[in-house]
Amino acid sequence: MKRSKLIIAVFMLVTPFFMSAQSVVGDWLMDAVAPDGSLVKNKLSIKDNGTMEIDFGNDGTVNVVTSYTVDGDKISLKDTSEDSPCYNVVGIYQFKIKGNTNTVRLVDDPCEQRRGEGTEMLMTRIE
Repeated sequence: MKRSKLIIAVFMLVTPFFMSAQSVVGDWLMDAVAPDGSLVKNKLSIKDNGTMEIDFGNDGTVNVVTSYTVDGDKISLKDTSEDSPCYNVVGIYQFKIKGNTNTVRLVDDPCEQRRGEGTEMLMTRIE
C-alpha cells in the first residue's frame, strides 16, 4: 500500500510540470517514503510524446508508465499498464511551476493508490 501511495505522490508532482508556461519535458526528482519507511528520491521523466515514466528510488528501473494531457493549469493522468491498480482511471491534478520547482495539488482522482494522502507535492527539475 505504501508503494501505491508513493506512485500517487509521484503522479501528483508531475502534474504541475505539464501545465505551466515552462516546458515540463525533462527529468524531475521528488522526495517520497519507501514501503520500509525510508526517505527516497523518485525520478519522473516527462516525455514530449504525452507519456511519463516513474522510477521509484531513482535506481534506473521504470516502475510506472502513464499518459498525460494538459488543460490550463490542470494535468490529467492515466496509467497505461494493465497491471496497475489505476489502469485506465483518470486522475486530475493542478500544478504550478516556479523556477525549477513544481507544486502539485490533487483536484480529483478516484484511484486511491495514486492520490495517496492528497497532500501538496513538490518536485525539482534536474538540470
